[in-house]
Amino acid sequence: MISRRDRAVSITVNYVIALGITAVLISGLLIGAGSYVENQREQVVREELGVLAGQLAAGIEDADRLADARARSRSVRVGVSLPDRVASESYRIEITELADPPGQPARHELTLRSAQSDVGVTQTISTTVDVAEGSVLGGWTVVGLDASGSEPVLVVADGDASASLSLAGPPEAGGDLDG
Repeated sequence: MISRRDRAVSITVNYVIALGITAVLISGLLIGAGSYVENQREQVVREELGVLAGQLAAGIEDADRLADARARSRSVRVGVSLPDRVASESYRIEITELADPPGQPARHELTLRSAQSDVGVTQTISTTVDVAEGSVLGGWTVVGLDASGSEPVLVVADGDASASLSLAGPPEAGGDLDG
């Protein structure tokens, strides 16, 4: 037979067991939800970096076409408006040269990598004018033509959104822009 004293212990033990099971279930849910949110965040960063890589590639290709068309002027600057941060993280843009077969356009890799989550996206571009290898922080970026060496080269650099961009050169002899 169960005495009154045993019933009081039984209620307390049941209460403690119920609290323990509830705590384990809640902590499991929190851990599972936390990893799900982190995976979603990385996916968002990857997608945004992919879009930005496409925008930067388009800016470099624009500068490449302008530099090729205006080879006499040797002055080309194209601004690419990119955000400073992606999903609240800063990111870095790296440009590396790939080996290209002789007689083919120069090939380069644009790698955008987030600072905190270390998510990276790489895109390959081909240009007629070589692109200097380098690394810049994300944000307003300028692609300019550096014609100071023996061969002109496009340089990707940190830009200033308030600075003017130009495609300037000496006017052609005897001609004007209207034809």
